[in-house]
Amino acid sequence: MGELCSSHPFFYTNELSFLDYMTIRDLRELGGYQDDICIFAVLMAMFEVLQEGSLCLSLDKNSLSSRLQIFMEKDMAEEIADQFLTNLAGNKYDNLIAKDRSLYLPLVLYEFAEQKYLYFQKFYFHENRLRNRIKTILQAKSSLELNEKQQISLLNEILSDPLSLRISKNGALIIKDPHQIDAIKLALSSQFSIISGGPGTGKTSLMVNILRCLVRAKIDTEKIDTENIMLAAPTGRAAQRMTEAVSGNISTILNPSSEDIKLLKLKGATLHKILKYKPYKNNFYYNDTNPLPASVIVVDEVSMVDVVMMDKFLQAVDPAETRLIFLGDKDQLPSVEAGAVFAEMIPNQTTEFTDRVVLLKNVYRSGANLLQLAKQINQGKCPEYEPVSFNSALQLKEDQWAFVQSASLNQWKHHLYSWVQDYYMSPMPGDNISYKELIFESGKMESEELMTSATGQDILYRIFHVVGCGRILTILRNGIYGCTWINSIINEYLSFELEPASRTVESVFTGAVIIITRNDYSKELFNGDVGVVIKDKSGAYRAFFQRFDSFISFSIDTLPSWELAFAMTVHKSQGSEFDDVLVVLPDNDNHRLLTREIIYTGITRAKNRLILYGSKSAFKTALQRVIERKSGLMW
Repeated sequence: MGELCSSHPFFYTNELSFLDYMTIRDLRELGGYQDDICIFAVLMAMFEVLQEGSLCLSLDKNSLSSRLQIFMEKDMAEEIADQFLTNLAGNKYDNLIAKDRSLYLPLVLYEFAEQKYLYFQKFYFHENRLRNRIKTILQAKSSLELNEKQQISLLNEILSDPLSLRISKNGALIIKDPHQIDAIKLALSSQFSIISGGPGTGKTSLMVNILRCLVRAKIDTEKIDTENIMLAAPTGRAAQRMTEAVSGNISTILNPSSEDIKLLKLKGATLHKILKYKPYKNNFYYNDTNPLPASVIVVDEVSMVDVVMMDKFLQAVDPAETRLIFLGDKDQLPSVEAGAVFAEMIPNQTTEFTDRVVLLKNVYRSGANLLQLAKQINQGKCPEYEPVSFNSALQLKEDQWAFVQSASLNQWKHHLYSWVQDYYMSPMPGDNISYKELIFESGKMESEELMTSATGQDILYRIFHVVGCGRILTILRNGIYGCTWINSIINEYLSFELEPASRTVESVFTGAVIIITRNDYSKELFNGDVGVVIKDKSGAYRAFFQRFDSFISFSIDTLPSWELAFAMTVHKSQGSEFDDVLVVLPDNDNHRLLTREIIYTGITRAKNRLILYGSKSAFKTALQRVIERKSGLMW
């Protein structure tokens, strides 16, 4: 490490990991370029763009020079960029970079429309294979032959008064949205369809109505049955929400048909589970030679699927036999790993996907002010606002938002104490009992009684109602504005209020809000599941999790990995909604994670009230930046 530092003075200015540098060293030794500063700089840039989520590095001279200026002065960056491109053209790097893509070398040069891109072999392989697979899927003939008259007949049936989905049990009928009607028709007529919509546009009820039409429709002489429909998502929690969406929506139908009742058998699963991941081979049971046995696959939260996972999934889909429906929000954060496949499928102009995409534009979530804010942020426009005090922000009325200017560390701690007092120590609006009192009441009962008795279930429902009322969302994990530190402060404060003895005896306390961070299929616990720890009457600590109409619980000692969840990252919050949200910005005004997409994703988790906490300059920076992930998926 020290040798690298001393030989290259620009080394210390970047944030690559130690493992990245060891890989760079190995690649240089492999190719025999130990003394080549140009290849060293370009490899550093390769790891930097990969860390940002791009699949490749643009070799446009100006773009490359701009990228290298992260590590060095402008003049030096321009000189190295020019020298590298000269060396590349002169075949100096043929031991490391493959120009002929049939050669298996660590890096690949890809040329498209007079542009050059440099890839690591792994990402070039998956992107290229994915591109070809998608083209095959787009050419597939629909396995379901329904004319316009048949489609209208199915729509009239499921939207009729006794069979229509409703806002709630015995509630009003869901609105017959024209964009949703178009989406259903697309899913009925096309073997591959893409539906994108923001929060409140009705994606979940739409998904259920699509399934209801499909199980009523015939393929030749056979109906699509629930046995050959798959519901998939990139995370366990998103998959669980698909299950709950089906159950919840079907339960609102006044007179559900036998086809509707059958849909209750459907269970969402992660892509890894559907493909049957084999850890000992680091591969999947289902693949291009052993396709998934499905007539229909619906994938939700597709924006979270990276290019490698998308490739492996689509290789296992038989385009001739399987109808594929993608759901997501094109404006949300892309996948944590490299790639932005879903966003690249949504056309800004005429592309191969133009007739396969429906955008849901009408929002049915109440709250004109929050919707307007989301729209402005999505467009990169800075809304008019004046910072207010944190206490004033806590008193916001519904459909209001406020900006609170970040202050000193002590003030920030007191703001967090005020948040805890407001959401966990005081009665929620419309209730006469606080979270603290509910936790005390739950501790008077055995865990089994809590889950099965009417009184116990009422307590649990009210506890989880409070948990869903407010959440702190952060951009970072670490630092005083990161979720880890915020959780530690709330843990210290709230544990004293709810169970003082736990601070010295146990690692958790009764009333702790936790989030699962690793799937455990045997317990049906998934990454992203939020639970509440309760010390029951016997003194046992158990974690309770809410399902659609029931609860499950486990001893805290038997849980898969978990962490506190009074605060969570915006990435972790995707797909979730809370009444009130506090979005915390980094103290570094130019942090690389400050983007329009992360702000949009954070604020659209709020249904009623929103507080933005940070500096004006950090907010302004985020609105001016969009996530630009380089790839060769140019449709």
